[in-house]
Amino acid sequence: MADGARIAFADRPGPSIWDALAGDPTHHLSRHSLSLLERDSNRWSARYLRSPMRLVSRGLVGIITLVKRILPGDMSSHTALDRLGIWFLSRFVSEEGGELLLRHFILETNVLAFIARNGGLAEPTLRPARLEDLDDNAVVIHDVNVYELLTGLGNKPLPRPEERTTPLDFTMLDVAPVDTTGKRRWMRLDLETGLACMNVAFALFTTAEEYRRAVHSLQLDESLLGCLAELTGDELFRVWRPAGYVAIVRTNRDVPRDLFAHAIVHEYAHARLEWHAARAG
Repeated sequence: MADGARIAFADRPGPSIWDALAGDPTHHLSRHSLSLLERDSNRWSARYLRSPMRLVSRGLVGIITLVKRILPGDMSSHTALDRLGIWFLSRFVSEEGGELLLRHFILETNVLAFIARNGGLAEPTLRPARLEDLDDNAVVIHDVNVYELLTGLGNKPLPRPEERTTPLDFTMLDVAPVDTTGKRRWMRLDLETGLACMNVAFALFTTAEEYRRAVHSLQLDESLLGCLAELTGDELFRVWRPAGYVAIVRTNRDVPRDLFAHAIVHEYAHARLEWHAARAG
């Protein structure tokens, strides 16, 4: 390379990771979600606050869990959890983070509904369009829906494409616009830092069994991705399974990090289902 070319290249900033992902035709994530992730990840809190808050969150949840084991009874308040969660998201989490969270509720419901409809089961309907819609036990129901779907399959094999007598139904994959505006924010934390804070509230205002069920539900992504692979015949879904084995149940884990990864897995899976829907016409 000539010296002039080296100087010109040195003076020109190279593409960022976000530029590379936006240009990568094999990257399975909607470009709208990618834009949200880029803006959310560039928040000051992602650089300076996210790592210490994850440690604080894990420590506080450990203390709360220990105290609940020692004390008689098992305190919980879903109403307090709902109100605190909506207030915190509306006041302290960035608009991009709030939209990513609402998108996750919708996308996971769509994924579950795809499996349910094409597997002959009742479909979940939890699709909040505003932060205020995360009331009436939405967070708890969100986890229960996964358990009910997999339990309802009854250990019966799902029909693979060559075994179907009717084409796959993709009509449940629409994603309506969500609204995270309307409240004056006092701070704009990135989503993962916000999840670290909300993890503490979730442990405090749910029973020990509800908290364990929510954490264990993250491991069921492997099962859901397997269901998608069986129904579509597309083994790419299995590539996105979380590390480890679903049958090795673990509660002691980095919940905020794993929950954030869980949301990205469903973004990937939903985008891939939309790709299949477009090919099916």
